[in-house]
Formats: sequence, structure tokens, C-alpha cells
Amino acid sequence: MPGKILVLDSVPTNRIVLKVKLSSAFYSVSQACTLKDAISHIRQDPPDLIVLCAENCSDGGGIEQCRTLARIRPGLPIPILVLTSEMTRSLRLTALSAGAEDILQKPIHDQELNARIRAILRAREASEELRLRERTTRALGFSEQARPEFERRAQVIFVSQDGSLGLRWRSRLKPLVPYAMQHYSPKSALKEAPNATVADAFVIAIDPDCPDEGLRFLAEIRAHTGNRHCGVLVVLQNRCDRSLIDALDLGANAIMAHGFDAEEMALRLATIIKQKRLREKLDRTVHDGLQAAVTDPLTGLFNRRYALHQLGRMIAQSRHDQRDMAVMVADLDHFKRINDRYGHAVGDEVLRQMADRMRAALRSTDLIARIGGEEFLIVLPFVATSQARSMAETLCETVRRSPVILKGRDLQVNVTMSIGMGMVSDLPRDLADHPDTDVTGILLDQADQALYGAKATGRDQVTFRQSTTRPASGMG
Repeated sequence: MPGKILVLDSVPTNRIVLKVKLSSAFYSVSQACTLKDAISHIRQDPPDLIVLCAENCSDGGGIEQCRTLARIRPGLPIPILVLTSEMTRSLRLTALSAGAEDILQKPIHDQELNARIRAILRAREASEELRLRERTTRALGFSEQARPEFERRAQVIFVSQDGSLGLRWRSRLKPLVPYAMQHYSPKSALKEAPNATVADAFVIAIDPDCPDEGLRFLAEIRAHTGNRHCGVLVVLQNRCDRSLIDALDLGANAIMAHGFDAEEMALRLATIIKQKRLREKLDRTVHDGLQAAVTDPLTGLFNRRYALHQLGRMIAQSRHDQRDMAVMVADLDHFKRINDRYGHAVGDEVLRQMADRMRAALRSTDLIARIGGEEFLIVLPFVATSQARSMAETLCETVRRSPVILKGRDLQVNVTMSIGMGMVSDLPRDLADHPDTDVTGILLDQADQALYGAKATGRDQVTFRQSTTRPASGMG
């Protein structure tokens, strides 16, 4: 996993040794000897990770440097890995409170260092990818300003073989955190925990006598799509380098290598849950943006771009399976009169209600899209001509059955709709001999001509393709 790492250490020998170690793992490494140099590097070319030595600091101390670096980019903080020769509980808690992602004691085992860095960069890469997609959707105009959301209470699941252990941890952690907490054994957690698929974090106790069971559970979590965003904190009862490295490579977000400590766990869970909520928020923004890209904002139906792409795919599938399919172009009658008489706000409400009625009358396999002002495309796969006609007449009846009621204005608007329809079976049989032919365009043109036939002969009806030529201007 390539990445850019900035090493901040005032001792040249330490910087050189770290650069050699990290470069051998194919990271791009830059060096800084002072906080000022580090800030300059970050502003010119932001790294993916900062490795900070918390001792031998000539300008403010390692922890103060950590606080300063953590504040440089509040919207997109750069993770900080702190290295120290004197690992104490106080230093560990202070470093985590100052914004450090993790803290390691020197001398550092090369495999552990690389495993920790891989875990940090993996999480950052996932967030960066979501941020990139989110920025793209905003740039394309598909993402709206996020609305304030009620933040639900975080759910934490403790997983350990020893039930009394989980109970002790929860009771000691409870005064420090506002989370809802439950305990399960590894075998029952995914199957029996009612909130397992919506957990914000799992805390997994690795049994030193049987580490494989906890590690297997960790692998299962990461393989479960419902838990792809959830955080995982692994607690080692007795430090075991092999279990630590395996846990990180299996997807743990953080490791407590010195056993349980309530304050440290509270700090690590706060970071993990914050990151998880951020990834969920970005994921929702991207999802909403993608929806906006294919959806008509007024009616909630698919838009023209998406519908035409899907229509081409559905026609190809219909012809391949030799099963007929209907393509309809529907148009609300005299819609311009509604806008002119009542205003565009009323016209918009008419469109919304008509879209809801038609969508409710169709099957889940059918496609409906708004492709123009008051024009809709409806595709019915796997139907015979008689069935398609019956469904089209039902749509017309659904529209005319009752007026659109606008309660705020004590107004009722009667609406009717005309439908033109074409069938895949009516396409010329020799189209297969001309692969460049626009089959979608031909079928749409047939339905469009049929629609204008319906308009010309009275409206509020269903008509199959006509031989009449489409007039130069719409008939309403």
C-alpha cells in the first residue's frame, strides 16, 4: 500500500534509520527536524501519515507538537503515529488525547511498525476515496447541503470467551462513556446480537491461550457487508506480536497491546466511533449524489439520461430472450393550460401526484421516468400486446379517476393522460443484420408517433404506433 510519510525527529540518525525502514516497504518518505519544517512540508505536499518522535524535541516537546499538527487540517486531519523510548500509561493517554492515532515504544519491531502503518493508511485511504467521490458529486451539482441529523446513541459490542471479563470491562467503562454496551461470545455475537449489524464498534478480547477464535471473529466481521464501516478495537491480555500483527492485517482499527485500561479504551473508542460516523456520513452523501444523478428532483422518478440507457439494455435483453416488451410515451393532456391558469407551483404538484399514482400502478419490474416537462417514459418488460394495452388503459384510468387536490388552496384539478405505445415484436425483423441501427430510437419514435396519434384523435386514450408524421409543435 504506497503512501507518503513525513518523519519528524530532531535527531538525524533516527530520521535516517526510519527512512530506510519505511522506504524498503515502498513508502515515499520525507523528513523534518523541527515543527516549523514539518508544517511547511504539510502545506506544500500533505502526507498520508506523520511519524513523530516524542522525545529529543527542541521546540515544544513531542506531545505539544502532536497537538499542533493535529490542528493544522481540522476538516481532514493527518493521522499521527507517535514513537517513544519511555512508554508509560500517562504518556500513552496524553498522546491519544492530543490527537495521536497510535503510540509505539522503541525499539520497534519492523513487522509491527509496518502492520500499524498499513492499518492507519487503509482507514485513511477508504475515507479519502469517499471524500473524493463526495467532492465529485458536489462539483457536478448532485449533492445538496447536508441537513442536521439526530445522532443516535453509539452501540458497542464486547466479544470475549469469558463473560465475567466483558461484564467487568463494561462496568468500569460505563462512567466514562455514553455508549450502549452489550457482551457476546465470539460464536454467538453475529448470530445472536440484535444490534451486531449496526454496531458502531466491536471490542474483541484476544484470549492468549486461544487467540485464533478472536481473530477468526474479526475476519468474519470484515467479511460481513453490514459491518464494513464499524470500528474494531482489539485488546491483548498478554502482549503477543504475532496476534497483534494478525489483528491489524485482518482489519482492526486499533490495538490495546498493554491490556485493558478504561481511560485508554474510552479515548480509542471515541476516535474509532468518530471515524466510523464520518465514513457513514460521506457514504450517505455519495449515495445521495448518485441518486441525484439518475433521478428527477421534482417527481422522484428516474430521469431521461438514466431511462434511455436502461431502455437500450432492456430492449437487448427482450430480443435475446425472445420475450416481448412494451415501450410507452405518456403525456399529460392540456398541461400548459394548468400552468397558465393556476401557476407553475400547481403544475409541479400535479406532476408529483401523477408520478406517484403511475408508480403505484406499475409492477416492481417496470421502468418509469420523467423524460420531459409533462412527458413520461414507461417500459413494461415481458408482456404481450393485450396485457400491455390493458396496463396502459389502467394507467389512464388511474390518472383520470380523481382530481388532484391542493388543500392549501382549496383547489381541485382534473387531469387526463394520453399514451402512445410500441412493442419490441413490431420492430423490423432485419434489424439484426444492421448492428449499428439505433433500435432504441426506432422504438421510441414508434411510441412517440402513436402518442401524437392519440392526441390528434381525442386524447385520454392509448394508441399504438401510427403512420402519421409528428407535427412540428406539441399539441398539449
